Amino acid sequence: MKGISPLIAAVLLIAFTVAIATLIMGWFSTLTRNTTDTVSNKTTEAVGCSNSQISIEDVYITAGGTLNGSARVIAKNTGFSDLTINSAQMFNTTGGNFSTGFSVVTDFTPGAIRTIYLTNVSASVCPTSFSKVIVTTNCGGISDTFDGTPKCT
Repeated sequence: MKGISPLIAAVLLIAFTVAIATLIMGWFSTLTRNTTDTVSNKTTEAVGCSNSQISIEDVYITAGGTLNGSARVIAKNTGFSDLTINSAQMFNTTGGNFSTGFSVVTDFTPGAIRTIYLTNVSASVCPTSFSKVIVTTNCGGISDTFDGTPKCT
């Protein structure tokens, strides 16, 4: 039995090497392009959010027993970028978390002041049953916590 000639073996070896290198180059090119796009998007978002800031100006609580109180949160955009308020949550001293009635605020321009309403909160005695309010935005890390004494209405 005879084997294949050295010339054919060399040609096949080169052909397999080129084919595998082409596949690896295509995969690596796609990986590099996707990573570059992801980093670019994150960088654009981070730069856009770098001068963003939010402040909770005041909190008003209407005391109520089990889920019949309400809260008004006054928030101000103290930064220089448009923001969206994604969530507002009130916590009472027993660990209850309340966000019912919250609506996303999308037109939160620099200097704007918005009132956020929360309903069905359990704050039986104001201000002693109040723990804190947290407001978060579309910019990661841009949020504020109010853990002072709210105004009772």
